[in-house]
Amino acid sequence: LAAQCFTDYLRTHRFMLGAYLCTLKLLNQRTKPIRILYAGTGPYATIVLPLLYLFSDEEISITAIEINNDSYVAASHLIRKLEKEKYFDSFLLTDAITYTPNTEFDIIISETMDKALTREPQLAIFSNLINYLSPAGHLIPECIKVDLVASSIYLEKDVPYYCFDDTETRQVNQKHRQFIDNVICADRQFFEMHKLIPNQSLLLKTVKTSNIKRNLNELIFITEVKVFDNVVLLEDDSTLTKKYICYSFTEMDKGKEFDLHYLNNGSPRIALAHRS
Repeated sequence: LAAQCFTDYLRTHRFMLGAYLCTLKLLNQRTKPIRILYAGTGPYATIVLPLLYLFSDEEISITAIEINNDSYVAASHLIRKLEKEKYFDSFLLTDAITYTPNTEFDIIISETMDKALTREPQLAIFSNLINYLSPAGHLIPECIKVDLVASSIYLEKDVPYYCFDDTETRQVNQKHRQFIDNVICADRQFFEMHKLIPNQSLLLKTVKTSNIKRNLNELIFITEVKVFDNVVLLEDDSTLTKKYICYSFTEMDKGKEFDLHYLNNGSPRIALAHRS
């Protein structure tokens, strides 16, 4: 499954580009080497591969970690076959959620996510690793934004295929939507302010539905990923940014308030429920 992410080509390209631009920026600002932590390499260590050919081993030093044994073995083997071991300070088989390094890093990369922050532990990983980010360091992605909109799924246009920069479909669907609220901007400030606790939930927002238009019967999460600076993934650019229908409601539901919690458990997600 991790290997299939390689075929999500805009996602792969923009994470690679973001990592490169961030590294380049820091090299122009400070003494090398730039210390990079890559959490969740998958079988190909995809995001950092270009860095091994664009920078010298004196400019960057990478610590890589992976929790899946098969992916760890495959990525380690690939790095050896490419003869790029000198770029890696260490390559560890461990859990990024509980990893406790004895140093700080200038860049922390992790792309362990799915649409609307479902299924994958991206937030739990960054909630831990933020403790090891240098004061002037950067997370990649810099920000994961999830907005809540009201729409009617029958009025919306489906994209012809995903992983494609489809501006036309976004513009069409925007005409049928009503923005409700931003649910989360998961950036450095968020992780410094909120410590996620295993198997507990975090209240993100309380939203009102009293002003939703009568013909809009679904609530949808829209995800946008700011990888670095102006390198972004918009809706439907990637499987990471597909819309996610989180609630279908009737006229009786309209006017009620909903609490949105992030559930930090074995099935992480943003959950929406009537406010009690």
